[in-house]
Amino acid sequence: MKLLRRRMACLYAATASIILTFALAGFFMLRIEETRQAQADSFQSAWNAISYRLQSETMVTHSFLARAEAENHLIIHIEENGAPLLYPGSWTPPTSRQTLIGRAKKQAEGQGVSTCSAPVSSSFASTSRMSVRGDQGEQYYAMFQTIAKPKGMQSLCVIYYRTPVLKSLRKTILALCGLDLAGILCLSAISWHFVGWSLRPVEESRKRQAEFIAAASHELRSPLAVLRSGAAAALAAPQEAESLLQTMDSECSRMSRLIDDLLLLASADSGTWEIHREKTDMDTLLIETYESFLPLCREKQVSLHLKLPQTPLPAILSDPQRIRQILSILLDNALAYSPAHGEIQICAKAPAYPPRRPGYLTLQVKDQGCGIPDPAKPRVFDRFYRADQARSKKAHFGLGLSIAKELACLHQGTISVTDNPGGGSCFTVTLPALADNWQM
Repeated sequence: MKLLRRRMACLYAATASIILTFALAGFFMLRIEETRQAQADSFQSAWNAISYRLQSETMVTHSFLARAEAENHLIIHIEENGAPLLYPGSWTPPTSRQTLIGRAKKQAEGQGVSTCSAPVSSSFASTSRMSVRGDQGEQYYAMFQTIAKPKGMQSLCVIYYRTPVLKSLRKTILALCGLDLAGILCLSAISWHFVGWSLRPVEESRKRQAEFIAAASHELRSPLAVLRSGAAAALAAPQEAESLLQTMDSECSRMSRLIDDLLLLASADSGTWEIHREKTDMDTLLIETYESFLPLCREKQVSLHLKLPQTPLPAILSDPQRIRQILSILLDNALAYSPAHGEIQICAKAPAYPPRRPGYLTLQVKDQGCGIPDPAKPRVFDRFYRADQARSKKAHFGLGLSIAKELACLHQGTISVTDNPGGGSCFTVTLPALADNWQM
């Protein structure tokens, strides 16, 4: 189970981590695209401002050019009739300014914008946004424009340095990596606990199965040991064979009952335990059960009482043999643990409900035995469990109440145990009744 838990936790954590990593990678790619778009928008905005300034004013100052270059990381080159403006620039790019300007002019010529003559058909001619690559592999945006003037022409070249995206998103990368690592650690911890929680029923079932096998082996070993010792004694002392054979027959019957109980529970676990439902008269069934146990109770000097309501009990849709089996299990337990001159009661209750409204019939078996401690009450319906850990009563294997619980569940009912106010235990069985039989 530990190996299975580790493997499943690793599988879940790996799957969730891959999904998280891909989600963060997708977010990062989106941020890259947004950064590139922001660079393009920033360049376009700077170009529009400079181009408008150059067209609307006859003079451009060095301070304006220096401020524009510094704020936007630009290279601004202006020529009047082919003569460049004497402006050295406010910063030094990785590639020389003249090299970048020459490459931008070459691309402008490729787009049909002459860098040496004024436009003929309009007052200005402009290129679209161009990409220029520097000597160090850096990237630039560039645009070139020529403007017709009364005394010739004027040209404008603006080059925008594109900060490497990964450099711009350094903090974002660190944050996403940290988030991814923290997410993987959290997912690993959550997967470990989630898998443990998911496997808990399997682990409990495995433990119950191991306990069931161990207990069944223990119960089967005892009669087998008696049979072997009895056979050996019969061979050694033939004159005592008759009494030994009686003991061996008793142990065979005991082992047969245990095997029958195990087969019944195995059928319940596999879902193949079938019940044959029919309309059952509960008054008759209770009276017959009471009469069948009355001789046994008299033999053990225990009084047995049956308490029925004044009005007839509602009929139930059930397998009468299985309902009688539930009552027999409860009465057998009550009789086994009741002291001499004690009292056992069989009670039936039918709450008053409006006609045609479904309800539940309540059956109770009360005894005046030693009772069941509160810590043991939740486990009395477990297989092979007995509050008497010494297993002093060989007639009981600890399977009867388990079978009673399975039978009650098959009838969509419940079974529970509480303390009897007069001492001992009170087992309560609730079964769904037919709506047509309820009395006002």
